Amino acid sequence: MIRVLVVDDQELFRDGIAMLLESQPDLELVASAATGEEAVAAAEASRPDVVLMDIRMPGLDGLSATERLLTAPVPPGGAAPRVIVVTTFRRDEAVARAIRAGASGFVTKDAHPEFLLAAIRTVHAGQAVIAPAATFDLLARFSQPVREARPDLIAALSPREKEIFLLAAKGLSNAEIAADAFVEETTVKTHVGSILAKLGLRSRVQVVAFAWEHGLVG
Repeated sequence: MIRVLVVDDQELFRDGIAMLLESQPDLELVASAATGEEAVAAAEASRPDVVLMDIRMPGLDGLSATERLLTAPVPPGGAAPRVIVVTTFRRDEAVARAIRAGASGFVTKDAHPEFLLAAIRTVHAGQAVIAPAATFDLLARFSQPVREARPDLIAALSPREKEIFLLAAKGLSNAEIAADAFVEETTVKTHVGSILAKLGLRSRVQVVAFAWEHGLVG
């Protein structure tokens, strides 16, 4: 079962998501919360796999709650939850900040229920629900990279991994990277997996955000 925490200040939205989750044999609603503070407490108590996080809430907002969830200590053998930001607008500065904070992607509140269910399953499998290219565009529109680049942060990568890292950071797909680097697509996938492990990142989306945050692309 994929354990889900729903966070939104609108009771109607929370109830609707609860009904949707209850209709699925592999998904379980373990808790719901109306504020960021409640979300942090509920996540600590219920240990969800995936969190659907509203951005704009009274008190502690969804961005701050996401940062707390992803930096909180986890028990031995455990893992931080995957966070999907739920928003009204696609091109939103707060969404860009949430991606930089480590969210695995976003869905809009008017998304089709089947898309939302697929998004939950996708992030639980370790993938993202926003294309890396869209992430790059979002960050370029709403945030500025640091002025001084930090290439030392990727010093652990091999020369080939650095090359693929920079291509992935620009939002290129595996096929596009393979064509640019003159390697097989399966080789790209292997390198990307190694890059994620060495840098402690969860997804291709985080590769883009990491590179942007530290002035490695622009």
